[in-house]
Amino acid sequence: MKFLLLILLVIFSNISFANITLEKLEEYDKFHRQYAVLSISNEIVLDDAKAFQDAMNTINTEGLHVKYDSVIIDNSIGGNLVTAKKISRIIRKNKLSTWVPKDKYCISACLYVFVGGICRMGQGKIGIHRGFSSYSFNRRRTLEDVRDSTDSSFNNDIKFFDEMNTRTSIVSIINQIPYWTKKVLSHDEKLEYGFYSTIEEFELERIEEVSMNTGKSKDELMASLVDRYHEINYTKPPNKLKQFLTDRFGIEFKKEDPKYLKCSEQLFLTDAH
Repeated sequence: MKFLLLILLVIFSNISFANITLEKLEEYDKFHRQYAVLSISNEIVLDDAKAFQDAMNTINTEGLHVKYDSVIIDNSIGGNLVTAKKISRIIRKNKLSTWVPKDKYCISACLYVFVGGICRMGQGKIGIHRGFSSYSFNRRRTLEDVRDSTDSSFNNDIKFFDEMNTRTSIVSIINQIPYWTKKVLSHDEKLEYGFYSTIEEFELERIEEVSMNTGKSKDELMASLVDRYHEINYTKPPNKLKQFLTDRFGIEFKKEDPKYLKCSEQLFLTDAH
């Protein structure tokens, strides 16, 4: 009997739903909730929306605390767009953030999952291109049919990104990149699209809540975020060799991209709060 229980414990401590993984950790927050890592990897397939909802049901039923308060995107090449949008909406409904770690990537339809976070942290590579449907390619269509289809897809994407509080101009860029290649968003592009920060309405909602619970003023809380940003982006002393080469030969060196507060810090979700 003990052996059977041990087997069951091993099985359910690391629950995997296709490309959706929920891993329970032997770590607990200050409210004694068990931490669990929720991640998405590889290709997004049709059944993944149900798998993701099953994972969320486990989290909510067992009162688990999602580690980093974020869905981790662990090298996803995209896949089924309809499924990606469903997962995105589940993430938003549960007020989770999304995180592409700096050594990971999120490509194609994965972007649609990523924007579902109330805070999006895109440290890794985010690649975009227009969609490809084998169903559409395998049937005969007139030019008018093709135009109707592309117009419908474009308008649906505009509505989706607007729903997800993301600048809809990204749809035009997506549709300019052929499906057989990709464009990797630069640091500045990710910053402009809000892929390093919390969506404003959720930021303000959270600040109101924390202010009420802690007695700290909203100005004080905002100032703490500013202080934290400067703390992790302290000014380093100049490199004398690089300075010499710039002054003497006009050689320009790439500046380091700034670091950003983790989503859990931006939302005051650390154990300190």
